[in-house]
Amino acid sequence: MGGREFYPFRCKKSNRRACPACPFPELIHVISCTYIKWYVHCFNPCGMTRERSDATCRGPKQPKGENMMKKAILLPIMLWLTASAPLALAAPEELHVGGPPNAARLTYQTLEEGRLLVSVIDAQEKPLLGLNHEHFSIRRGLKTAKILSVEPLETSKEVALNIVLVVDNSASMQHRKAIAPLSTALEAFYRTLRPIDTVSAIVFDERDTIAVDGRSLRAKVLQTNDVGRLRGFLKENLERGLTEGTYLHDAITVGLDLARNMPANSNKFLVVFSDGEDINSSVNQNDVKKIAEEITGLSVFAVDYMPQADMNPFLKDFSTSHGGRTWKAAAATELLPVFEAFSSILLHRYVVAYRFLAPPSGALAFASRQLTIEEVTTIDSAPLLNHIYFATGQSELSDRYRLFENQNLTGGFDEKNLKGAMEKYCHVLNVIGRRLQVHSAATIRLVGCNSDTGVEKGRSDLSRSRAEAVRAYLRYVWGIDPQRMTIEHRDLPAAPSANRTPEGQAENQRVEIYSEDAAIMDTVNSAYVQKVCDTGQLRIVPEIQSETEIADWQLKLLCGGREVKVMQGRGALPAEWTIPLENALLEEIASCGSVCARMLAADNEANAFDTGESAALPVNFIQRTEQTAQIQGYKVKEQYALILFDYDSAAIQSRNQVIAQRIIARMNEVPDAMVAIVGHTDSIGEEAYNVKLSERRSQAVRQVMAGATASAADRLYVSGVGPHAPLYDNSLPEGRSLNRTVTVTLEYLQKQ
Repeated sequence: MGGREFYPFRCKKSNRRACPACPFPELIHVISCTYIKWYVHCFNPCGMTRERSDATCRGPKQPKGENMMKKAILLPIMLWLTASAPLALAAPEELHVGGPPNAARLTYQTLEEGRLLVSVIDAQEKPLLGLNHEHFSIRRGLKTAKILSVEPLETSKEVALNIVLVVDNSASMQHRKAIAPLSTALEAFYRTLRPIDTVSAIVFDERDTIAVDGRSLRAKVLQTNDVGRLRGFLKENLERGLTEGTYLHDAITVGLDLARNMPANSNKFLVVFSDGEDINSSVNQNDVKKIAEEITGLSVFAVDYMPQADMNPFLKDFSTSHGGRTWKAAAATELLPVFEAFSSILLHRYVVAYRFLAPPSGALAFASRQLTIEEVTTIDSAPLLNHIYFATGQSELSDRYRLFENQNLTGGFDEKNLKGAMEKYCHVLNVIGRRLQVHSAATIRLVGCNSDTGVEKGRSDLSRSRAEAVRAYLRYVWGIDPQRMTIEHRDLPAAPSANRTPEGQAENQRVEIYSEDAAIMDTVNSAYVQKVCDTGQLRIVPEIQSETEIADWQLKLLCGGREVKVMQGRGALPAEWTIPLENALLEEIASCGSVCARMLAADNEANAFDTGESAALPVNFIQRTEQTAQIQGYKVKEQYALILFDYDSAAIQSRNQVIAQRIIARMNEVPDAMVAIVGHTDSIGEEAYNVKLSERRSQAVRQVMAGATASAADRLYVSGVGPHAPLYDNSLPEGRSLNRTVTVTLEYLQKQ
């Protein structure tokens, strides 16, 4: 069908756009220039027809909020398209062409994929002139095309018009003295023709016939691109070839037969001039309409010069349904301006070249050439963080802590089985409970605190309730005599975090646990075999090219075809992804010979993209048995952390002094051990300041170590990383507290 605009489906029975009787789901949605419309695929339980929409494309500018709407629905569309590919192929979405704001009507014909012939008419039914690529937009569903060029048709040397001109040459033209005015009007039409245009002129003929679909039709045809021959043919038939009968439907049918035999992607214009109702044709209006519906790229224009005052309903409906219009000429003097008008509309069109944006392309690459993972015997001395944190305004123990329901479940607990500082912190109440059982003479002091701001302002009762909650757990689950646990309460802690920030306020909502017995507050020590990688994180670089913005993406890390890590996000891709190589992930990938990465994405035009699996990153896994066989020993890493640095402080407190002396003793016992001293901070405050603070902390520890033994200086490697490469989650108060640390790591080879 030619001259296309937007045609939503309408139900004959209900006269609604979305038929309630149709049992089939809405399948394809299309964002038009001004609003979203839904196409309903219906196997005609209620008879769906197409109705012309009153909505007009008002230009290439996108409506507000549309980009957000597009992003919100991209992934569901991708999933639907994947599941319904055969249907999508069977029902391709229509193009939606937008024009300038002052366009009252826009129609187009598809010349070929990537080129349209577009007509833009204003409210006065005149073609809009001087348009360029900025005045047009082309979309198909969610996809927006890039306008490559806009060329006026009159200057195009490539796009020829194929015009079928039907002229009524019945004797009534002579009776109404219209032949001379019509000949003059036809000159306006001749002037618009270019040498590359082809005209098929058709007139009535009562002597010979033309066979179409088994019928003999009374018409005569001349096909030419020579204006002189065309003028002579029409002059001859308007002067000496007049017919007594009116064979309008026969002549139109002959013209439609010529049009349907033209190439499918060519433009086809049918122009009909008639001064009377059809009387003598062997075909009727329905036959004409049926043939026309089969022709793609057809536009119909008509000039109604019939004596009746009203416009002929057949010509009006026929032209309108095929993207054109009908002019009414009530007198012979009106023929010239009418012919000038439709001739201008025929010629003043635009050849619009476009292409849809290509899907993203490219691949993923690993920043490193190999991962080396080895089993290391870890002797882990983690500090006991003696703070129990609470939610704002609450005094119940948080579910971040691993709590036993009753005393019967505590029997198998052993702090030596805990791995890593965070797991040890989650069991801090159980560690203290067990130690209080073992050291029956020890006592503890519980100091409840609040943030002294907002709902906690001046709430010393809340502070007390928090301390009582800790005491109740130790009493009823671990059986600790309440007389051994004293309670104090205050507003801010004695050494508060920065209360001006939400993070600092969360840290001040706590219970502090103190004991004069060093065994209660001692470090939590354990030994275990863990997997350690030569890099702390896996870096994946997207080498992706995209003509528009990425809307949604999903990154998968694959190990032997198995997904071991999935990340997803929205918007632009990062310069690189960094995946922390934590213990659980190292356990997953250590057994793989290699790992791969794969990214699935969709851009803002709903173009789906899959990188496929990246080049494999080799994984070199060294087990303890291999180490022993090759070098007669295995690697040991002893980890120590000096914690309880106060907020914004580098001073080594008494508890840290004890830990430092233990490390010095171990350095003397293992003289071959290399010692790394690394200072850390939390994420609160300025980055540059925190880096300097971490350096001061690590240097303070170095001075203690270097001063204790003469040989230590050559084995010490000191650095401060500030908030970078955090050891623990900075979004948690306990994570920030544990990050205010200096780690000391001894690495050496344990001989067999």
